[in-house]
Amino acid sequence: MERKNFLKSFVVAAAAGPMILDACKKDTVTPSSTTTGTSTTTGTTTTTGNCVVSPTEEEGPYPYAGGEKNNPLNRIDVTEDQAGVPLTLTLLVVNTNDNCNVVPNVRIDIWHCNNQGYYSGYANQPGLLGTQSYVGKTWLRGYQTTDANGQLKFTTFYPGWYSGRATHIHFEAFISGTLKKIGQMAFSEAISDVVHVSTLYSAHGKNSTRNAFDSVFGSSATDLANETLSLAGSVADGYAGTYTIGLAL
Repeated sequence: MERKNFLKSFVVAAAAGPMILDACKKDTVTPSSTTTGTSTTTGTTTTTGNCVVSPTEEEGPYPYAGGEKNNPLNRIDVTEDQAGVPLTLTLLVVNTNDNCNVVPNVRIDIWHCNNQGYYSGYANQPGLLGTQSYVGKTWLRGYQTTDANGQLKFTTFYPGWYSGRATHIHFEAFISGTLKKIGQMAFSEAISDVVHVSTLYSAHGKNSTRNAFDSVFGSSATDLANETLSLAGSVADGYAGTYTIGLAL
């Protein structure tokens, strides 16, 4: 996807003063190149047969202070004291250069905003409740490592939203401490619109930024299709989301 450069002011828990986040900086990871043989490339999505390399996206905003590699929050349940519609997230990691065979021992970090559109760990965040500070908080972020079947799970809440962005979850993939992928997971607007008018989200209402006009997801319909979660469930019962992260290893 085309990189969309923007700056966000923030204060990390470990810093005494304001810092500037370049949310589009991807110097630490090289986008996947087109594979050989039967591969084709559309936008930034590279395919080999039926295997799809997950689109590479910008990291920001609000990753773990000090970088996801240093995130100590190894846990399945990232909810802490937050509220929302339950979301069980199951991720599968496959190697697109090996017939999409599963990849064990991949560390996946996730982070996303709460039902009111704020992230843990940062100050000076504008939003629904005005400018808020959540320095020192760690909710809705953590990491897990894929098992022998290439899978891992997180227990979280359906994300809210904030001005200018479609509903999303950030992720990073590491193998043996090396960053292999920066990506974002998108959500079905039909489902998000139902969730966002439910009791715990209704103060904010439906997201005013649609996927097609989002600064990250909007530049490629092909990429958007390849980074949208599969969802099943309801507001009453919660949702189960699944997503396959394709890495060209």
